[in-house]
Amino acid sequence: MPERTAITTSPSLTGTRRRVGAFTHWPLRSKLVAITMALLAVICLTIGVSVHRAMDQFLSTKLDEQLERAAGGALRSQRQFRVYEDTALVEHGHGPPTLNARIRPEGMDRAGVFTPEGRVEDLTPADAEILEALVVEGTAADRELSMGKYRLVAQARERDGDVIVTGLPLSDSEATLSSLTGTMSIASVSGLAAAAVLGMVVIRRTLRPLEELSGIATRVAGLSLNEGEVATVERVPDGIAGARTEVGRLGHAFNRMLDNIDGAFSARHSSELRLRRFIADASHELRTPLTSIRGYADMIRLAENLSPDGRASLSRVDAEARRMTSLVDDLLFLARLDENNPAAREDVDLTELVVESVDDVRVAAPNHRWILEVPDHPLTVRADAGQLRQVLINLLSNAHRHTGPGTTVTTSVGAAPDGDTLLSVADDGPGIPEDFIELVFSRFALADASRSDRSGTHGLGLAIAKGIVESHGGRISVRSTADGTTFTVRLPGRGDGRAAAPDAPADGSQEKHRSDIGPV
Repeated sequence: MPERTAITTSPSLTGTRRRVGAFTHWPLRSKLVAITMALLAVICLTIGVSVHRAMDQFLSTKLDEQLERAAGGALRSQRQFRVYEDTALVEHGHGPPTLNARIRPEGMDRAGVFTPEGRVEDLTPADAEILEALVVEGTAADRELSMGKYRLVAQARERDGDVIVTGLPLSDSEATLSSLTGTMSIASVSGLAAAAVLGMVVIRRTLRPLEELSGIATRVAGLSLNEGEVATVERVPDGIAGARTEVGRLGHAFNRMLDNIDGAFSARHSSELRLRRFIADASHELRTPLTSIRGYADMIRLAENLSPDGRASLSRVDAEARRMTSLVDDLLFLARLDENNPAAREDVDLTELVVESVDDVRVAAPNHRWILEVPDHPLTVRADAGQLRQVLINLLSNAHRHTGPGTTVTTSVGAAPDGDTLLSVADDGPGIPEDFIELVFSRFALADASRSDRSGTHGLGLAIAKGIVESHGGRISVRSTADGTTFTVRLPGRGDGRAAAPDAPADGSQEKHRSDIGPV
């Protein structure tokens, strides 16, 4: 069988990929500053290394020239040697400390170091061993002696074969290189810090048009574009949009895109208006024939002697006519809501309205468990009582129609701390599919997988509830999980900022009365 080759990923490569991946999520400003600083750091390092090497080579050449002159002088002139405390040394001048030593075949003869101050420093036995190990007539070599690092050269005399060792200290060269390194390091760090600050300012100003363009795009993305008339979409200012720069061309293209989108939304809104007007007109025209159908059905039922099958068929005709009439009435109601015709408002006791609505729906759904959570005092809102009752009936009917027997439906009423009134209808049914949540308040929205029973529905109940609530200045929302669904209605409070009755607690907290009226 063929051998299998295991492909493994190196930990270091994985770590590098993670760092690169993290870098790709940096803001553009940070990337530009980081890349610029990295390039400047590389340039500073390259210049520093080059200058350091050049200076090192220059100092080495200069020191080698000095060492060559000193070694030549020590080798040529024997008068430079004199006896001083039994030690032969080269007479010193005013230069750096110079090392001189004479090595005979039997060993070190005379050795010492002349200092610029005229003092003589003796070498240690360890230093003597280092000098004796030097290669004669070889290149200069750097050695670490007891008094510091020296560059040494050994030469043999032709007359007697003695070896003359000459050396110069490397301390001055090393001090110069150290000072140069420190100066360039300070200058580089200071320059990089100044470049970072200046770069941040310049890059921030350069990228400011992009930030403004991003802000405009964010505000446009936050507009409600799914329905209704779209407000005038903000455009990129002429000072940014232009053809001279990359950002300007991007802004110009963005404005052209917004012009196209604005035109499309205007066309879509006009089409919606025409469609709604057609539906309203058609619904209005359908009311007369539907009324006639129901009237003729009643007359035939009373005047004719029908067979059982005939009576059943006539009852079916009457039921479908009534269903069609209900649909037409809902469409006409939505048309009136679209025209923003204000309804008559009055003080409505929401607590009483909720109790009555739950009691009415409970009769139609005796197999459900109905729970009420209402305050012990009246909760007054300014609204149209009939429309508000329709909202409640639609929400409660939606809860029992799309859930199975034994489902618990909890209706709760209360006052929010900000003075608004909160109404919620919650059930512990199977929940609404996630992909249908955004469409639940749309007209004619029916999900095949949502809930269980859609018989008798045409997808307008929640749309009507949403229209009524918004016409009252409120909001309706839904939250659904696998454990249940909750519809929440928020209605504005009274003119004095309080949604509850005058004797309700001022902080919005309230005692609620809970009643479990259960199945019938």
